[in-house]
Amino acid sequence: MEVNIGKGYASGMWKTAAAGTALPATLTKATVDAWGTEVGYVSEEGTTLHLTKDKLVIKDWAKVVRRIIITDHEESVEGKSISTTGDVLETLFGAHAVTESGDTTTVNLSTGMLSAPAAFLFVMLDGEDVLGFGCEEGQAMLLDDVSLDPTKAIEWPFEVTAMGEDGMVFIKTEGSES
Repeated sequence: MEVNIGKGYASGMWKTAAAGTALPATLTKATVDAWGTEVGYVSEEGTTLHLTKDKLVIKDWAKVVRRIIITDHEESVEGKSISTTGDVLETLFGAHAVTESGDTTTVNLSTGMLSAPAAFLFVMLDGEDVLGFGCEEGQAMLLDDVSLDPTKAIEWPFEVTAMGEDGMVFIKTEGSES
């Protein structure tokens, strides 16, 4: 199952905090501003929530389905960050791979390691409502190639996979002026 939200004008942003940080119960300007560090903006294509489930179907002798057992389950959010900041690079490649000196940032792309697990929150407007996906523990990674084209914004395709028992959570708060 895939759910795509945040397309177009209200594509939103993503934030990160230390792994285990509780997600806000509501998405108001105050709670979103206070939660974690803003990583960057998401492209106009929005984000996609992936819910993957593998199952085992158990049938009786007459081939009638009697039980379905979920054997594997994965939740992830995919999108493209359109910000090239130290926070984006550290989130995708890990703080161990990023060096900032003055106005220069260098990323070691061949470390073979992922960034540390963290909490994530993706926030976007839907009319007057504020929508979000989040997880208290997840793993971010660069998903695909990055093209450097002087006529276009640089897009960093990413995927955040939920870890732990709580997984990914959907939050909707009605009225963005809250």
